Amino acid sequence: MTSVIGQILPLAVAVALSSVPIITALLILLSPARPVVSVALLAGWAFGVGAVLGLFTLGFGLASLTSRTGDDTAAGIVRILVGTALIAYSIRRFRRRVHHASHVTPKWMAKVGRLNAPGALAFGFLLALRPKNLILSIAASVVIGDASLSLANTLIVIAIFTLIGISTVAAPTVAHLVQPERTREPLNSMREWIIDNSTNLIFILVIFVGVVIISSGIEKL
Repeated sequence: MTSVIGQILPLAVAVALSSVPIITALLILLSPARPVVSVALLAGWAFGVGAVLGLFTLGFGLASLTSRTGDDTAAGIVRILVGTALIAYSIRRFRRRVHHASHVTPKWMAKVGRLNAPGALAFGFLLALRPKNLILSIAASVVIGDASLSLANTLIVIAIFTLIGISTVAAPTVAHLVQPERTREPLNSMREWIIDNSTNLIFILVIFVGVVIISSGIEKL
């Protein structure tokens, strides 16, 4: 199980550094919304990340007998395809953001601060269905499924992945709930920094993760 955790760690970090969930959480925290709204967003995001990985892991386990037959070729091919898809998606998103760079605030950012608790819960879950998170979850499910872990260990790995993935939303949410006034200025600075720098940071990280996934796939061939 330790080796599996090591392999999914960069994938979970990539999920954690997704800019949209972080910015969404910061916008809600800095808005007049009640604390329950930010907690609802966190709950939806956590449930979404865990549920998506769990479903993909279940699907991979049902669809593949690779680990039982000793044939690693299929798992290797899947990893290569997932890594390639992740890199292609990242390049596409990066080029689109560079070509359409604008200082105008996106419409969704203006609406986030007006979400109520049920809306924030649903929005948090929907964030887990974004293409990048789906690709990262598929990659993690391949690693978990290929390891033939017991049910208990599989649930532990999924829980670790989820906790790491939501940590960058959970940390500011908890901090703001504990000390709302003292955290307002740091959270606002964080929001501005992420908006200005997240594109390059996430691009580099996701490319790195994609290369790691492809390398692990080649080793399986």
